[in-house]
Amino acid sequence: MNMASNERFYHRITFIGLVVLCLAMFTSVSASSLFHVSLFLSGSFFTVKAFRDQDFKFKKSWWALLFLSLSCIVSVVLNWGLISEPWKNILKVKYFLIALLSYSSFYYFKRDFVTKKQVSLLINLFLLATTVATISGLIALRTGFNPLKMKPACHETRACGLYGMYMTYGYGISLFMVLLTSFLHKKQWLFRHTSKLFFYSCYFINLVGLILSYTRGAWLGFFLALPFFFFKEHKKKFLIISFLSVLSLACSITFIPQVRGMFTQRTQSNNQRLAFYEAAYYAWKEKPIFGWGYRNFEPNVPQIKKRNNVSYPSIGGHAHNNFLEHLAATGIVGGLAFILFVALWLVESYKYNFILPFVVSFLISGLFQYTFGDGENLFLILTVFAFL
Repeated sequence: MNMASNERFYHRITFIGLVVLCLAMFTSVSASSLFHVSLFLSGSFFTVKAFRDQDFKFKKSWWALLFLSLSCIVSVVLNWGLISEPWKNILKVKYFLIALLSYSSFYYFKRDFVTKKQVSLLINLFLLATTVATISGLIALRTGFNPLKMKPACHETRACGLYGMYMTYGYGISLFMVLLTSFLHKKQWLFRHTSKLFFYSCYFINLVGLILSYTRGAWLGFFLALPFFFFKEHKKKFLIISFLSVLSLACSITFIPQVRGMFTQRTQSNNQRLAFYEAAYYAWKEKPIFGWGYRNFEPNVPQIKKRNNVSYPSIGGHAHNNFLEHLAATGIVGGLAFILFVALWLVESYKYNFILPFVVSFLISGLFQYTFGDGENLFLILTVFAFL
C-alpha cells in the first residue's frame, strides 16, 4: 500500500516512541518524556486524519477518557485560587491527552506500517528492559545496593526494581505480569516473536519481583485477575480458577509467615489508609460537584482531616484509591467520568480482545492505590488502553 511520505514519517515517529517506551517504562521515567513528544506529534497528525477521513469509530471508552480529561481541567479552573501552581495541575492531564492522541497513531500504525520484525523488536526490548530492572532491584534487595542506580536499595525488605518506591514498582510489575499472562493466552502469536526460553525466564524473574515487593494490592490485582482469562469462553474454568486463586491466597496467608504478616501485622498502615478514604469522603462532601481540583486533594488532606476529626491529621497523601481520589479532586462529575471510563473499557475488553484480565487487575489494584495518578503506572495503563 502506497502512503504519503508525511504519513511514513509520522509512523516512524510512532515507532521511535514505542521503542523508547519499551526501554524506559520500568527503567527511566525521565527518558519516557521522549515517548510523550513522539506520540504527541504523530498522534496529532493521525487524530486529524481519523476525524477527516472517518476511517474508524473511536471506542466509547475513548470518549469517556476525553470527558474525564475535561472534568479534570474544569476542576482546576474552578479551584484556581486554592492551588499553588494550577498550570502544573492542568499539565498533568497530558497523560490522558497522549493516550487519546495515541489511539489514532496506533490504529494506523498497526494497519498500515508495522512489520513482524518491529513487533518482535518491541516485545523483546520490553521484556529485556523490564527484566533487567527487576534483576537490579533483586540484587539491591539482597545486597543493599542497586548496581544500575548506583544507590542504596530503596527498601531493606521489599523489591523496588529501578524505582525509588516499592509500591510504585509493585503495582506496575503486577500489571506487567497480567499483560505477560495475556500474551501467553496467544501462544502461537507470541512465540513467533520471541523465544520460549527467553519469555519464560523473564516471566519467572518478574513474578519473583512482584512477590518480593510484598505489595498487597498488587498481589490481589494479579491473582484475582487470572480467572478472567476464562471468563468469556470457559465459565466452569473461570469458577475453578477463581476458587483455586482464592484458596492459594488463603493458604499463603495461613501458612507462610511473611505473607501472613503482610495482611495481619500492618495495622497502622491499614488504619492510615482508612483515614485517607475517610478524608476523601469529607473532601467530596465539602466540594461535591467538581471537587478540590485535579491533583489538589493531597495538599489539602491534613486540613481536611483536622476539620473533620479524622485520624492521623498530620499525615498527608493521596486517597490510595482511584475512584475516591477522583471523587475528592474532581467531584461527582470527575468521579462518574472515571467510573464510566473503566466500565466502558471493561465491556470493550470483554467483547473485542484478550485484555479483560488487565482491566480487571487495574480495577482491583486501584482500590488500594492511586495507580491512575502515578506517572510510572499510567505509562503502562494508558498505552495498553490505546494500543490493544
